[in-house]
Amino acid sequence: MTGDPGYSSAVIEVPQAEAAAGTSRTVWSPTHGPLNVVVPPGTVDGAVVWVQSPTAGNVAVTIRVSSPFPPPQPYPGAPAAGPGYPPPGQPYPGQPHPGQPFPGQPFPGQPFPGQPQPFPGQPQAFAGPPQAAPRNNKRNAVIGGSLVVLLALGCCGIVRVFSGDDDDSPQAGNRNGVAATAGSTGPKSTTPLAPEQYAQVLAASDTAIGTSFRKLATTDSAAFAKAAPTAVTTIRAEADKLRAVQPPAAAAAAHGQLTLELQSLGDMVDESASAKQECPAASPWATVLQSGWADGIREDAKKLAAADPAFKFGTFLPAAPKESKRRLKNGTFIARTSTGGSGHLKIKNGADDTTVSLVPAKGKKPKPVLTVYVRGGATFTAKGVRDGTYRVYTASGEDWDKGKKGFTRDCSFSKFDDTFKFSTTSFSASIWTITLTPVIGGNASTSDVDPKSFPN
Repeated sequence: MTGDPGYSSAVIEVPQAEAAAGTSRTVWSPTHGPLNVVVPPGTVDGAVVWVQSPTAGNVAVTIRVSSPFPPPQPYPGAPAAGPGYPPPGQPYPGQPHPGQPFPGQPFPGQPFPGQPQPFPGQPQAFAGPPQAAPRNNKRNAVIGGSLVVLLALGCCGIVRVFSGDDDDSPQAGNRNGVAATAGSTGPKSTTPLAPEQYAQVLAASDTAIGTSFRKLATTDSAAFAKAAPTAVTTIRAEADKLRAVQPPAAAAAAHGQLTLELQSLGDMVDESASAKQECPAASPWATVLQSGWADGIREDAKKLAAADPAFKFGTFLPAAPKESKRRLKNGTFIARTSTGGSGHLKIKNGADDTTVSLVPAKGKKPKPVLTVYVRGGATFTAKGVRDGTYRVYTASGEDWDKGKKGFTRDCSFSKFDDTFKFSTTSFSASIWTITLTPVIGGNASTSDVDPKSFPN
């Protein structure tokens, strides 16, 4: 930690050539989470940039520019190894004398060129605030960018970037247990494009992504999953193409952030199509459009257009749909296949809207004899339950989709561990009361249920 309460710190090392041309790095650690670091062209050793971390807040990242190490000197008195070696005790050609810094490097204890003097007791790497304020956008925790190894020391992360050329084994992409994905596959241009050329590159990528991205526009999860692989491949390919481009100076910052968020959007589409959904009734298409990555691309597109109206990008990405909160009336039956009994099931609901299903305890795949919608904080009594032994299943959440008969947000599925026996005699009938909020002295436990095995 730097001693300032507003942010934590990290250090990333990049090769000298990449610091001169500008580059981007996406790294991750248990301390900071995903960090998207944009290294502007001409970055010098010791420069500080702000990065927004979803877990640690604002992170001040110091850029360490590595230099090729000179060949080792021989031991005192050892003869030269061959022609061209200096006499013992003398520096190699181009190497400074002992006590002197390397060319372009300050003397020990002095700040790097352009870096302000450190405050007393403050580390030199974090001597002053960066030039620009950090972004404060919500981002999904998706890893992208270059092949990295991350070593976390307390609150300060140290990042070293490997070229990947030293290890061709399958384990090369997962060093020290930290996973990473490959970045741009092509060389980065060192000559900025003219504004007209850059506008054409943006338009071409936008069109290429739009062709496959529009096929994701469906509320059917199966159709989304079928269209996702093509869209993901296209998004990642275009992100690589843009990453290899050197934009005009006015668009450099927005361009660097755009390539990172575009890569992460592709990763999110991939995960949305393959991961188990918390809410089966939810639309993965809406989830993608409402994500922080999609919001970031929209913001970067506005910044590019502000730099030059000809820089147009993001037409493939529709506006995020507004968050809805559809509900049914309290006591609405979603399904009911059995009536005419004498039993009652009284339901005292907690904070969330919930559907309660009464399911026969016997049978391989029994279906509910009733499923009723109970609003949060409300009470309802289902009457006419026939004699038998049943299990009670509950599904809670927000925004009820009538067509899919399920909630689309904040879903949870559970069941009571005990069974409920309803019986009727000539002078009595069973009346069960269940409370869906944990209470002191309660005598009923519940277990989570996989949405796929929930009885419908």
